[in-house]
Amino acid sequence: MEKIKKSFLGFVCVALLAGGVEGSEVSEKSGVFIGAQVGAAIGYTSISVANLGAFNFTGEAEFVTNMQYGARIGYQQYFNAYNGLRLYGTFDYTNFASEDDFFKYSVNLDYMLNFSDSKNAWGIFAGVGYQWVQSKKLKEFKKGDGAKVIQNGMVINAGLSKIINNHNRFEFGVKVPLYDYLKLNDTDLTAGKITKSTTNNPFDIYLAYSYSF
Repeated sequence: MEKIKKSFLGFVCVALLAGGVEGSEVSEKSGVFIGAQVGAAIGYTSISVANLGAFNFTGEAEFVTNMQYGARIGYQQYFNAYNGLRLYGTFDYTNFASEDDFFKYSVNLDYMLNFSDSKNAWGIFAGVGYQWVQSKKLKEFKKGDGAKVIQNGMVINAGLSKIINNHNRFEFGVKVPLYDYLKLNDTDLTAGKITKSTTNNPFDIYLAYSYSF
């Protein structure tokens, strides 16, 4: 009986010690973080014109890439050395043309998975968010007939991460908006033409750094 009691007490001590180490690890990985990011925003526009009188159809599509700069702030909570969640906001700026500036704001919730319990672990992340976009061009299109302008919608986040000493986090990520900025369907019976156009942001890619306190 005495041996059983000693064995049980030993197990409790080891469990408490392990829990303390785990708790310390969770505490060190969790906290408020701030950071910055730089990358590329991909823009896409397609235009098609149907000539009713001549019964012909023309169409073209264009991809545009430009630099994107941003900042982020949020809170991350780890449940153990491997799994965590983070809630954060991002603020990005890009311009697809000289007069086409875009300001993007988003609120995001990501799941983070580390591949080891090291302070310098590699990992992955994935999540969802909601984004708002401000642009003078989009405001101008709102004034036109037949144009449907959408300046907010859902996004998907995913990427790879590298942690250094628990507090420094580097990421290579992608953000995929699930909505179109502009859909135009204009019928001009006088000219005998139907014009359709779609403008969206298929995805953004970026490198980010953040420091957690």
